[in-house]
Amino acid sequence: MTSSLPLQELATLRLAAASALVALDERLYVLGDDELLLQRYSLTGGFIDQRPLLVGELPQEQAARKRLKPDFEMLCVLPDGRLLALGSGSTAQRCRAVLVDGEQTRVIDLGELYGALAAQLPELNLEGAVVQGQQLLLAQRGNGRGGVNALISLDLPRVLDGLRQGGLSASALCALQPVELGDWQGVPLSLTDLCLDGQGRLLFSAAAEDTASSYHDGACAGSVIGCLEAGRVSRQWSLSGQAKIEGLAMLADGSLRLVNDPDDRQQRSRLFRLDLPQF
Repeated sequence: MTSSLPLQELATLRLAAASALVALDERLYVLGDDELLLQRYSLTGGFIDQRPLLVGELPQEQAARKRLKPDFEMLCVLPDGRLLALGSGSTAQRCRAVLVDGEQTRVIDLGELYGALAAQLPELNLEGAVVQGQQLLLAQRGNGRGGVNALISLDLPRVLDGLRQGGLSASALCALQPVELGDWQGVPLSLTDLCLDGQGRLLFSAAAEDTASSYHDGACAGSVIGCLEAGRVSRQWSLSGQAKIEGLAMLADGSLRLVNDPDDRQQRSRLFRLDLPQF
């Protein structure tokens, strides 16, 4: 890994636990893993609006909020422009998705699919999603028991059919491939998000969070951005500072937008810009 790349801070967001980010129609869409909301921003971080994904409210007390939150850690754009927010699967409460279609939302049951994945992974904790060709790719974050990072391939036509029926089945699962990331400053790296670059290559973010649990947070030593080709890391760059990057999106101009999760409801997440070296 080369010297650390500088992050340019663009804005402070109106949530405390940014967990996923996509760019669509010159706008940024952001999830928070302890919120029931989808927020929309300009490409430079100006707040536009927000909308509920689920009805109700989460408690303010930290432990109760953590226990009851749907833990939306993934957000992807489907080929027709609809958005899909997915829970991490790390508890039974977190096995739901929400399909956003214009002004309409629909809750999607992920129980069967996540049950099949949990049977193959030591501790399910999904934190990245992106459509690549005829596949929906999910990233398993290996910060729990066993420390397994993995790239999961789902058959996109079967996913779309499942969305129409209100639930994703195990039949959508095509492949599960472990991914070796190594460590940063002695702390194991674990996947936190996926996106495609302008050439269709698969980029990932990963954090060096000092925890052996998919549920409990730990101190973050820093984050990296990399490229996966055939399930292997072909390029990797460390980022300056100790921000735990949990979302990334590539814009049309070739620059990246990233969001962090400070793991503290007294702090706000931030939006960053990053320009990767040519590769």
